[in-house]
Amino acid sequence: MRLHVVEAGAGPNVAILHGLFGAARNFATLQRRLASRFRVLALDLRNHGESPHAPGMDYATLAADVAETLAAHNALPAAVIGHSMGGKVAMRLALAAPEAASRLAVCDIAPIAYPSHGHRRYVAAMQALPLTPALTRAAADAALAGAVADAALRQFLLHSLRFGAAPAWRLGLAEIADAMPEIAS
Repeated sequence: MRLHVVEAGAGPNVAILHGLFGAARNFATLQRRLASRFRVLALDLRNHGESPHAPGMDYATLAADVAETLAAHNALPAAVIGHSMGGKVAMRLALAAPEAASRLAVCDIAPIAYPSHGHRRYVAAMQALPLTPALTRAAADAALAGAVADAALRQFLLHSLRFGAAPAWRLGLAEIADAMPEIAS
């Protein structure tokens, strides 16, 4: 699957992969700083941001998406920076296609299984949010407060919600929920 890419700069290729509930735009500041010396491609992984929503969020599939997208952008090999879930994707890419990753930076994650009960609760709360045209950020924040106690985390999650006449999540919540055992593995 070809993923949505935000590209900036010129020079050696650097790919940035976000974590669960994140998106390429989370790295805008880092991307701007690196773009003075590198060609930086920030990717929205499947079911995130502006990329397509589809089943299959095992790490082999996510890494294959990244490899396909970087190849389509003539951006291989690339130094790959992965944060959290994106770090696991980066590790899988390096194992599956070592020629694709010239360097690897894995941030805030290890190659171990993590508990997912908190993430499942967040997904369920997001799925339960009534997406009506009258929905405001304040109302959405209040609706999530019971499941997501941390106000900063709620605001982070709400960055993935489009408001307006047809509110919608930029996250494939059903696909993420289905894949949570694999994501946490």
